[in-house]
Amino acid sequence: MGKSEKIKSSKLVIEKMIYSKLIKHPNLWERLTKSINKNKLPHAMLFHGASGTGKEAFAIELAGLLNCNSPSNGFACGDCSSCKRVKSFQHEDIKLVVPLPRNKTLSSKDSSPLNGLSSANLTLLQEQMKQKGKNPYSRIQLPLARTILINSIREIRKNITMSIVDNGWRVILIFDAELLCIPNDTSANALLKVLEEPPPKTVFILVTSDVSIMLDTIRSRCQQYYFPPLKNEDIQSYLNINQSDETLSQIASQICNGDVRLAESISTSQDNLKSELKLFINAVFFTNGEHWQKISDYLGNLKRKNMDSLAGFFRTNEYFIRDLLVFSSSNDTSNLVFTNFSEQIQKITTDYPHADWHACIQTIENTFDYIRRNGYLPLMISTMLIDFQGHLKGNIIEKFDIHDWLAS
Repeated sequence: MGKSEKIKSSKLVIEKMIYSKLIKHPNLWERLTKSINKNKLPHAMLFHGASGTGKEAFAIELAGLLNCNSPSNGFACGDCSSCKRVKSFQHEDIKLVVPLPRNKTLSSKDSSPLNGLSSANLTLLQEQMKQKGKNPYSRIQLPLARTILINSIREIRKNITMSIVDNGWRVILIFDAELLCIPNDTSANALLKVLEEPPPKTVFILVTSDVSIMLDTIRSRCQQYYFPPLKNEDIQSYLNINQSDETLSQIASQICNGDVRLAESISTSQDNLKSELKLFINAVFFTNGEHWQKISDYLGNLKRKNMDSLAGFFRTNEYFIRDLLVFSSSNDTSNLVFTNFSEQIQKITTDYPHADWHACIQTIENTFDYIRRNGYLPLMISTMLIDFQGHLKGNIIEKFDIHDWLAS
């Protein structure tokens, strides 16, 4: 490491790190620090697992540790000049690669990929990087950024020929690494040439939530680290630290499926949670076609702005339907997620005693998957609502006022 002190691995949850509120994966961190202590740190690593498990933050933590001036208990100190530059993404030897919008205005193959960004996108990228330095689970995601540009990899190939500052480590962070392979393998193959003969004291950390898309040749050259979904109780504790509404924290932690980023999106506001439930219920349980247009417009806007919020919408409503399934099977409210809507859940299951709630849940999951894969959203939403109303197996009964029961 260029430091005389050995790194001690620790399972303690401590505050002195790049991120003070990061949910730990102690076994993974211990594995990484042992590799450092034995001088056997892989030159290329692949951090993979479900979304929102802290993979990106752990990559940043490792980059910080490798260059920290005063490491302590197996973590970066978080306070030295190197750590401060890591937090602000201004460290000379730590390079970040993220998906960027395709742009034909780049003057040459050697142009910096940032030169192709509009001023609005450049400002947004800077804001998102600043937020990422504060929140380990925030996401860097520009509109229409669906690939890792070949110019980004070419820039990395030039960068690794330069001298390393302060005898530290050069760390290349590649987020959403599966997009190296979309829409083709050009960027992945360019990176592969670098991975085959990496310079000394240079580490590549590829981070992905969809490892199946990665090229086998890339995966074979990386030491893989799997990040499992986080425990509900750990997510709820994290949310409680960062917000005051414990009811929202409990709901979000139960329905996020181990994804802190999604939990944060769901738990942002109780009013938003209610309004999204209201939008969905109106579209499904009422016959007014105006509601279909409203939900289509709303989800289209979410998709353009924030896929995490879109995922939160579908997950919230999926778990509301799961509550209908649970109650219809047991008549027991103790296992409901949305306990504050128990009376309304009982009423809906009474009005639709033959509904196939399993099929409704599958319909929601399939719809989100199609939209995530760039299916035509208005058609996907219309198909979902038609299928959903068919699964109710009964006439649409407008016996309750949606405004009244969502306000309760």
